[in-house]
Amino acid sequence: MSEHSKNRYCPVCGGKRSKTIHKVIMKVPEDYHLPDSYHVAVCEDCGMVYSDTKAGMEDYDWYYSHCNFYGDDSKCDNSLSYDTLEEFLTAYCRKDSSILNIGSGNGRFEVALKKNGYTFVTGMDPSGESVERLKKAGIRSYIGNIYQPVLEEEETYDFITLIGVIEHLLDPGKGISNVRRLLKGDGTFVVNIPDYSVLGKHTKEIIPHHFNLEHINYFSGISLDNLLNRYGMQSVAEKRVKDELFRCYKKAGVSNEVRKDDITWRAVDEYFGTQRGKEERISQIIAGLIGDQREIIIWGTGAFVMNLIATTDLGKCRIKGFIDNNKIKQGRELYGRTIYAPEFLQDKKYTVLICSILNSEEIREQLERMNTENDYIVL
Repeated sequence: MSEHSKNRYCPVCGGKRSKTIHKVIMKVPEDYHLPDSYHVAVCEDCGMVYSDTKAGMEDYDWYYSHCNFYGDDSKCDNSLSYDTLEEFLTAYCRKDSSILNIGSGNGRFEVALKKNGYTFVTGMDPSGESVERLKKAGIRSYIGNIYQPVLEEEETYDFITLIGVIEHLLDPGKGISNVRRLLKGDGTFVVNIPDYSVLGKHTKEIIPHHFNLEHINYFSGISLDNLLNRYGMQSVAEKRVKDELFRCYKKAGVSNEVRKDDITWRAVDEYFGTQRGKEERISQIIAGLIGDQREIIIWGTGAFVMNLIATTDLGKCRIKGFIDNNKIKQGRELYGRTIYAPEFLQDKKYTVLICSILNSEEIREQLERMNTENDYIVL
């Protein structure tokens, strides 16, 4: 690990002493309003691992308001949240409990709640598109973010959920403070995280996907408790689903006691070490594509592609366009090339370069089912 110029203090304890584990570099489209690189840092005081990004609150506000890719049905966010949280809902909720989900995305969780008989459900999201989607489904919803509470009244909700959100927050403490203000005295708060402390054990699961533009806090159960305890929240139950940790909290006294996390930074460091071993293979594949002058279509438009464009010769290939299942992205441009729906490949004959950390196997199977004449390479 090495020292670096610090842009952000520890989001858990506020500590100013940190060291770099790894530097992430990407070629980020200008209209995203986010920087091309950040340091993955570890706080020397509490052990929290986080992105020491140069981006400020206004940058993320712009991004989440104008570059919303979570409203599309092809995204999997919240698709399993109801099933995962059903036991928490049964234990801590009634059908007439007031429920708030912060960060609605595609709204699947709220729709599932309504379908299962919960009558007072509210969704909140910074994207007007996501909110409109909820309203069409007959669900109360608001444009807003966790820093700007939906309602002015304190102690409004019996049950508040924060699913796939806290890892995005530049100032998670401010957000948790607002959640506590909105939660009733005997209410329940459910938060989930990708648990980075198990990263070294499950490198093929979803966590590698989370070193991207948006995820800037790399929690473990230890660091999550350290944060929540500082804002008067105490854990009462939890559930694990692969690399994901779901934890229930109740209001309690504020505690500034910190349990140092010496596990997570080691797991993250080990992961980046294994990734460095794969770089030579990827470079050789790209060199072959350049040498053959093959026309390629890249299937994938996320952080993996942005990293490859920035750190390899991928940009020198004869890229004819991009493919993405996300309907919101289709028709947009990336690096001056059009993003198409998969159907674009039906009457084409290109080499498809599959560039997705999270969904490469699913994309491969989808491409084979399409029975096109395109060959493919999985990076």
